[in-house]
Amino acid sequence: MIIAELKKKENIVEYILYIRQLMDIMRANGMDMSKIDELLVSKFEVSEKEKLKIHNWYQNLIETMRNEGVTEHGDIKEIKDLIEMLNKIHHALLDDKDEYRHHELYNWAKPNIDEYKRLSKSQSDNEIEICINAMHALLLLKLQGKNISEETAQAMQTFGSLLANLADVYKKMYNGQCTMDN
Repeated sequence: MIIAELKKKENIVEYILYIRQLMDIMRANGMDMSKIDELLVSKFEVSEKEKLKIHNWYQNLIETMRNEGVTEHGDIKEIKDLIEMLNKIHHALLDDKDEYRHHELYNWAKPNIDEYKRLSKSQSDNEIEICINAMHALLLLKLQGKNISEETAQAMQTFGSLLANLADVYKKMYNGQCTMDN
């Protein structure tokens, strides 16, 4: 899928959120590929050959969701693994005393992470997963046309900044521009 591949290369957090949105769409449409073709595939202005590739990509996502037992809720293994990788990078950056930017972004977000965890009754100790869950929830609220309070918007900004920094570090690592030792 063209969009997913681009997002995965350019911004891993956007990729995670994009795949989650697609999984929500798959679930909302009963994992019915004919509905997905009508709703999504038909909207692409590309050749029939490309539409077939897109169709197959969505079909593979549905099959993965079925095989991994996440047709009702949850993430596919790839997304869980990426969130775990981002959490490892997050902790490595926190362990690096010279990583002032990440420390500052984390300290700015930490009270909001704790508050979101409490309000959402999350059992996760993975703070990056909590931030991604919050950003996903914000996207869903926006799609539903719901109003977002100023306080919530500010909290989400702290999550977004922390996640953007992690996405940037991940991209540099993915492109071989740095390692966790740099």
